Amino acid sequence: MPIREISEDFSIDDIVPYFQPIVDLQSQGVWRYECLARLITRGDKTFLPSEFLYLIEREQHVNTLAASMFVQCASYFHDVNIPWNINITANDLHNVELTNTLITHLASYPTPERVSIEVSASTALSNPKSLTAFIEKSMHVGLGVFIDNVGSCPGNVRALMNLPVRGIKLAGGLIKHYDEQEAVREYVDYLLSLCERHGVSTIAEHVEDEAHLERVKRLPIRYAQGYVFSPPMANVRSATARH
Repeated sequence: MPIREISEDFSIDDIVPYFQPIVDLQSQGVWRYECLARLITRGDKTFLPSEFLYLIEREQHVNTLAASMFVQCASYFHDVNIPWNINITANDLHNVELTNTLITHLASYPTPERVSIEVSASTALSNPKSLTAFIEKSMHVGLGVFIDNVGSCPGNVRALMNLPVRGIKLAGGLIKHYDEQEAVREYVDYLLSLCERHGVSTIAEHVEDEAHLERVKRLPIRYAQGYVFSPPMANVRSATARH
């Protein structure tokens, strides 16, 4: 898909959260939401991060994006008793301001255990000391950690289990190739056994159609996320209704 050029002026305040449900396959209910950044321009056009992050970096707003998203999501879910996640980058792990924002908000937040961050597997494996330091600073206020896109890059997956993570999200391509490729099957089976042993939740992500969902259901995976349930939506009610 080609990257669209953004011709309109915008500010950091024009970047808002959209919500995509993570579904419990046993109960068929929404388990938690992932909050995904979307740029809504004054011309009412919606852009994905891949289309606007270069502008954020150019305007030197990259250090404020995660904090802005967190504050918006914390406000949105303040009186909604359901867990939610936001994504952070390698750069965010070194952002003292962001860490302080998380700690300050969660110290007085209702059931702060509902809140988690998502870090990509490549970031977690490339920055283990930074991630550990970030976790140690913020986990005492209830913050959880999920590792995203596991299986998309080479690395010691066992090392991820040494971190105090709540869950891992399996890269979408793994399940698609599970039946056809023995190496993928061995990797997924090993990963699922590790998660069971460590009490870590597993989520199949990028589940786009019923055939993919049926493959997921044949495995010991309790949670799933993807367009088969709902695309990211501007409010939780719409996302829940789609599911």
